[in-house]
Amino acid sequence: MRIVVTAGGTGGHVMPAVAIAQAVRDVRPDAEILFVGTTGGMERRIAHSYGLAFRGIPALGVKGKSIANLVRALFVNTASLARALRILADFRPGWVVGTGGYVTGMVMLAGKALGCRLAVQEQNSVPGLTNRILAPLVDRVYLSFPDARRRFPPAKCRIVGNPLRKELLGVRRDPGADRLLVLGGSLGATSINRAAAGAVKILRSRGILLPVTHQCGERDYGWLKGEYEGMDAEVVPFIDDMAGAYSRAMLAVCRCGGISLAELSHAGVPAIMSPYPYAADDHQLFNGAYVADKGGGWLILDRDLTAERLAGEIAARLADPEGLESASTRMRELGLGTDAQAVAREITDV
Repeated sequence: MRIVVTAGGTGGHVMPAVAIAQAVRDVRPDAEILFVGTTGGMERRIAHSYGLAFRGIPALGVKGKSIANLVRALFVNTASLARALRILADFRPGWVVGTGGYVTGMVMLAGKALGCRLAVQEQNSVPGLTNRILAPLVDRVYLSFPDARRRFPPAKCRIVGNPLRKELLGVRRDPGADRLLVLGGSLGATSINRAAAGAVKILRSRGILLPVTHQCGERDYGWLKGEYEGMDAEVVPFIDDMAGAYSRAMLAVCRCGGISLAELSHAGVPAIMSPYPYAADDHQLFNGAYVADKGGGWLILDRDLTAERLAGEIAARLADPEGLESASTRMRELGLGTDAQAVAREITDV
C-alpha cells in the first residue's frame, strides 16, 4: 500500500501530516509513505527527521496577492501541478492526504486526475482556502472543530480532533507544574515576545518570580534573550522537547493556531490566547473564542496585548489556583488533540 501525505508552509500544517504518517506506519507497517511539500520550506527537514521520503515542488499563494503576483503564481503553480502529476504517477498511491498549505492544492488535483482517493484534514475552526476549494473533490474530510459554518459536505466529515505526533500522546501537565510557557507558533510572534518579556518584568517588580520557557522564533532571539537576563528563563528559537515543555507548564501564553491549541488541550495546559490578527479569515480568533467559551483559556486581542495587560491577566490566574485547575480540566475535556489512529485505520482499511 502506498500513501502520499502533503502539507506546506507552517508547522501547523506539517506536523499533522507527520502524525498521520506515523499512525499509518503503526497500523500498516508495510505501507510506503511519501511526503510531498514545498521546496525551500521546513517540510524537507521535518520529514527526514521522522524517516519519511520527501519530494518538493514550488508553490505560491494566491489569496490577497497583486495582479502581478497572481500571474506569477499561475505560472509557478501550473508547472508544479505538472510536476506533482509526474511524482504521483511514478509513486502510484492509493490515497493522497492533505493537511493544508498551497502545495496541497496541486498534489491533490494531481491525485484526483490519477484516480487516487483523497482526504483533507482541517486544523482550524474556519477552513483554509485550499481545503475549501478541494472539498467537492475529496472522499473524506477530517475535522478538529465542529464545522459550524457548513463549509464541507456533511456526509464526508469526521470530527476526530487534530492528530498529534506520537511523542506528545502521553503528555500531561504535571500536578506541580510551575512554569509559564510562551509560544508564538513555529516562527515566533513579536507582539507576544515583547508583551511576555515585559509582563514577566512587571511581575518580578511585584515580587512574583515566575519561571519561564519561551519559544520566540529565530528573528527575535537575539534581543529577547537579553530581556530575560538574570531570570529563571529558558529562551530558545524553537523548542525541540515539546513534551517536556507542556508537562512543566502551569499556564501558557500563545497564538491560537489549531495545532498549538490541540497540543495544549491534550496536555491540559490552560492558555492566555492572543489570536494572530492577520490569519486567513480570522480563523485564529474563532479558534480562541471556542476554547475560551468552553472555559479552557482567556482571550486578549493582539491590539490589546501590552505588557501591563498581560501581567494583570497572569497575576489574576496565579491568584486563583482553583480556577486555573478548573481551566486545565476543561482544556483537556475539549479533546482538540488526539492520535491519528482513526484517520490511519480508515484510509488503510484496517
